[in-house]
Amino acid sequence: MRFLKSFKTLVVCVATIGACAFSNVNAQEQVEVTDAELSKIASAFQGIQKVNMEAQQKVMKTVEESGFEANRFNELYQASASPEKTVDASDDEKERFGKLMNEIQQMQVGFTEQIEEIISNEGMSIERYQKIAMALQSDAELQGRLRTKLAEQPQ
Repeated sequence: MRFLKSFKTLVVCVATIGACAFSNVNAQEQVEVTDAELSKIASAFQGIQKVNMEAQQKVMKTVEESGFEANRFNELYQASASPEKTVDASDDEKERFGKLMNEIQQMQVGFTEQIEEIISNEGMSIERYQKIAMALQSDAELQGRLRTKLAEQPQ
């Protein structure tokens, strides 16, 4: 499996945290972001990227250990996520899939907590991070500023 380029991964991580948010932030809202805040986000990125990669590996391992092949799991997942898609599955397979999804959701809670801790350790509130994350999805100038900060980060 190919991992996304660093910036794309950041946007995915940012979106994940934003999606888990309790507050709704309007993505169209203009957000003023300081260079110091962007530096904090760029700094947090390395830890977030590590958690994201570990999460992907753990989920893949859990799927494999459950007896599902990745393609079959993806078929069932897509069908469960979209009312337009259907898939034939036995009652046993549906039950195993349900248990597996519960396990993955529990894992996701842990991953989200790790990411929130990384953000907090940078001295940024989750709410502010989420607001900037939403702005990053639609603000090309802000994305460019963040790319510059990421390039300045020690590898």
